[in-house]
Amino acid sequence: MRKPTYTLLLLLLCTLFQVSAQTKPETNYYVVIGVFAKLDNAVRLTKRANQQGFNAQYAIHTRQKWNYVYLLQTTDKRKAYALTIRMRADTEYKETWVFTGTLGEGQSIIVEEKPAIVPVVIPEEKPPVLIEPVEQDSIVEVPPVIEEKPVVKKPAGKPFIFKLESADGTPITGEVHVQESTNATRYQVFKANEIVYIEAPQNARGNYVVITEAAGFQPVNLILGYENPSPETGTEGEIVIPIELSKVKRGDYIDFTNVRFFRNSSILDPAAQNELDGLVDLMKESTGYKIRIHGHCNGTNDKEGSILGSSTNFFALDPGKNKIGKFSAKELTNERAETVKAYLISQGIDGSRIDTKGEGGKIPLYASGSTLAQYNDRIEIEITKR
Repeated sequence: MRKPTYTLLLLLLCTLFQVSAQTKPETNYYVVIGVFAKLDNAVRLTKRANQQGFNAQYAIHTRQKWNYVYLLQTTDKRKAYALTIRMRADTEYKETWVFTGTLGEGQSIIVEEKPAIVPVVIPEEKPPVLIEPVEQDSIVEVPPVIEEKPVVKKPAGKPFIFKLESADGTPITGEVHVQESTNATRYQVFKANEIVYIEAPQNARGNYVVITEAAGFQPVNLILGYENPSPETGTEGEIVIPIELSKVKRGDYIDFTNVRFFRNSSILDPAAQNELDGLVDLMKESTGYKIRIHGHCNGTNDKEGSILGSSTNFFALDPGKNKIGKFSAKELTNERAETVKAYLISQGIDGSRIDTKGEGGKIPLYASGSTLAQYNDRIEIEITKR
């Protein structure tokens, strides 16, 4: 007896689902130690890292056209973050970070070059192709098809690209605030290193005030003359504004970029977990390490907010168990440091290896009333013993 049609259809759908699940590409994570616009700089860093005993490679980002130098490519996110935190703690590469995506094929640098043996390949002889004559009457001329390209309407204003970079030319991830004056209460936010369109300012001077924002780097203020902004232009006619940034000095600390908190609270933002898991793996691997967790906040005023309380959910607000109230800056930063400590302990790290200290708002990275003030809410990890 023939099976019902719906049964065959169900089997076919299950088979297609299994094939689709098997062929779904995995996410790539790269542990990056440098990004360069110039290939020569990437080659030099790759060679230097390999001379130091690392297995470095470089590859180009096909869309951005930047050259990435990386130490590891893996589909294991936790493994990538563990190596990243170790590099920040134990090496000179304090700016190591994780790139998620796809780069071109990696190129290795061999430190001790040896002459290569190039095999000689003799091509096989192929028989001649016989072309039969075609009668003239059988040829039908087909008129060429002209494809009409869609017209892309450009946004209003002039195209700009704000290139944030370090002294050696390494691109820096960040954004810029563009406002009418230094005292303006409203501003436009644009991503750095991307082409953006800006309309003419409303003020009579014809100028904008541009303020950079990049976590871990000192802000730069500059005046942008809209009519004659820069003699440099890019490949697509965009006006290039190069801005060199200097890193904020923090001492002997592991520099986190994503360990943040919900506003006026000691509850961690979910994005913090990857870097904290890297710290967990580092402390499990290096059992001699002891650390001190420094908690910081923006400003020295009391805060209306929430702390962890009896909740064990470190990465989400839990109104039923969080303690809500008014806290001094010192109390809030103590609780932030304690939340991070509690998470490390929950992951198997001995609490005797961890000290905490709430700094309040007395060590800001940026002015408390500036547009960068949110980055004063942070955690810093000091290594007290190796």
